[in-house]
Amino acid sequence: MLVARDRILKVTGVAPSCARRIEGSGFVYAPQRVMTNAHVVAGVSRPSVQSGGRSLPATVVVYDPERDLAVLDVPGLALAPLAFAGQAATGDSAVVAGYPQDGPFRADAARVRGVQRAKGPDIYQQRTVVREIYALRSRVRPGNSGGPLLDPRGAVYGVVFAAAADDPQTGYALTAREVAPDARAGRAATAKVSTQACD
Repeated sequence: MLVARDRILKVTGVAPSCARRIEGSGFVYAPQRVMTNAHVVAGVSRPSVQSGGRSLPATVVVYDPERDLAVLDVPGLALAPLAFAGQAATGDSAVVAGYPQDGPFRADAARVRGVQRAKGPDIYQQRTVVREIYALRSRVRPGNSGGPLLDPRGAVYGVVFAAAADDPQTGYALTAREVAPDARAGRAATAKVSTQACD
C-alpha cells in the first residue's frame, strides 16, 4: 500500500459561484492525469493538487456530473500511474485511501459488501442515473471523495464517492468498469472543460 501512497493526492480549489473552498482526494491513473469526483471540482475554475509538499496547478479536461467523475491534466506531475484492478467480489478486502476532512493521508481497511447497479441522482439532483458501484463496509469521510478504492496490492478497484447517510460504516465506490469510459477520454484530452456550478 505504501507503494501507492505518493500517487494519491489531495485536490483543492475555490468555487467562486458559491464562495466555497473545496477539497477531496484523487489519484494518478495515467501520465500527468489525476482522476477525482466531479463534485470535488464542481464550480472550481483553478483546481490544484498537492504532491510531495508542492501545489501544482491543474486543468479539468473531463467533467462528468452524471457519473460523478472528473479528470485533471497536471503538467509536471512526474508520478507513475496506479493500475486498475479486476472486479472485486463480495467479501474481498480493500482499502479506502485519501485525505479525509482535509487532513493527512489515511488508508482505512474496507470490505466489499457487494456490486450493484444503483439508481440515483446526478451531482446536481437533476437527472436519475444508473451506475455500477461497490457497497463497502468502511468509514468514508468528507475528503475521501475521489480517492481510490485499492486492492491489497495497491491496484485500483474503483473511485470512492459517498458515504451512506444512515450508516457511518457504509461507503460507496464506482467500479473500475464504470469509470473506464471517462478514464479513456481523459488520457488524451487536453482542452479545458467547464466545471459548471457548485453541486
